[in-house]
Amino acid sequence: MVMAALSPGSILATPIQANPQVRADLQTSQPQASQDAEKTAKSTQTDTVTISAQAIKMADDKNAKAEEASNKADEQESLQLARDKADNERSEIQRNAVKAYASPF
Repeated sequence: MVMAALSPGSILATPIQANPQVRADLQTSQPQASQDAEKTAKSTQTDTVTISAQAIKMADDKNAKAEEASNKADEQESLQLARDKADNERSEIQRNAVKAYASPF
């Protein structure tokens, strides 16, 4: 393989002047480089979401209703437990009364 000698003119020449094949390569690589740059720019963009005051209020209202329903369920459960306890005590008192009435002195 024969190489051209280096001269000040060849060193200062642009790649296109020194090698015509570079022109074809640059023409095909420039659009690709542009596409790569666009991909990089798109990948660095972040998604932003704007939440309106109305949406926040609706979410708060929904959360408040859910919490109120949960509290109501807890309250109903507590009431039911109290009723069950009272029924058990009443039954125990009735059993004791029957035992006391039926037993001889």
